[in-house]
Amino acid sequence: MKRRTLLGSALPVLGVGRWLDQLLFANRGEIVRKRLVGTAGGETTDLVVIDGDGTAVASEHEGLLGESPGDVSAATANAVRERYDSVRFHLTVSHHDGGPAVLARTGTTEYRTSRTLYSGTAVGDHISFQTSLLGRDTIISLSCLASDRESLQRRCRVDIDDPTGE
Repeated sequence: MKRRTLLGSALPVLGVGRWLDQLLFANRGEIVRKRLVGTAGGETTDLVVIDGDGTAVASEHEGLLGESPGDVSAATANAVRERYDSVRFHLTVSHHDGGPAVLARTGTTEYRTSRTLYSGTAVGDHISFQTSLLGRDTIISLSCLASDRESLQRRCRVDIDDPTGE
């Protein structure tokens, strides 16, 4: 058997593992940080950072984001977008160990997400979720949202309407 034939047949199998990871295996972990980031003129600014140490809101946005920095309404997001070229919502997840060792994610990863998922979650929540097929660093939907690891399931009812909105 030629080397090219072996490589040609092995690469699609490796790619299938990646797709299975994203399609079938729900990622699981605890949200350890939330960030709202604005970019203007090539400079990136943390507008909101929420983690185990508390909440920090950029002083120039205290009036706009200070009351509910972890739950950003569509109107507030639009007001922030008027000041920045782009606005991104991030969730940092500390992955739970478990699942097939070849496919399971481990460690802590920061993901981009929608405003709706950012607002519908809190630091300390345990989530199972799916990432985008086009960007593994983007959470597109939640399968389950729980207050503790023991209650987290692969699938459960999540009361977040339109998770991909904004």
